[in-house]
Amino acid sequence: MRQPLPSPVNVEPPQGWKPSDLHDPFEAYVGPLFEREENGERIFGFIADERHADETGAVHEGMLMTFADAFLGGAAHRGAGERSCVTLSLQASFLTEARAGDFIECRTRIDRTTRAIIFVSGRFSVGDEDVMTATSLWKVLGER
Repeated sequence: MRQPLPSPVNVEPPQGWKPSDLHDPFEAYVGPLFEREENGERIFGFIADERHADETGAVHEGMLMTFADAFLGGAAHRGAGERSCVTLSLQASFLTEARAGDFIECRTRIDRTTRAIIFVSGRFSVGDEDVMTATSLWKVLGER
């Protein structure tokens, strides 16, 4: 297993959160990303900054998709018994914009598993307001 990569940006985790271990160099570059547990559920988050924003100050949809891919993929990995998975599809609905300075949380759910495919969904929010929802399919490597 590869060693976790540090983010090139040093940001203190919010109270009650810890840095997430990232293994993909691209994800480490856009981080740091954080996680915590609540009632046995892993919740993920990041603090949007100017690197993540478009020219209007809204968080770029590509950043939200990167965040979704990282953490829906982590849920798929856990749902596949810690076996490696790759993204087959990832669909998102952008509900409202997040802004630089916002803390964006992700809650994931395994919707269905088969021997070879994991179905995952996620809800992305700033405070009590959903900013994006996503659904994804993940291929469990080595399974047919």
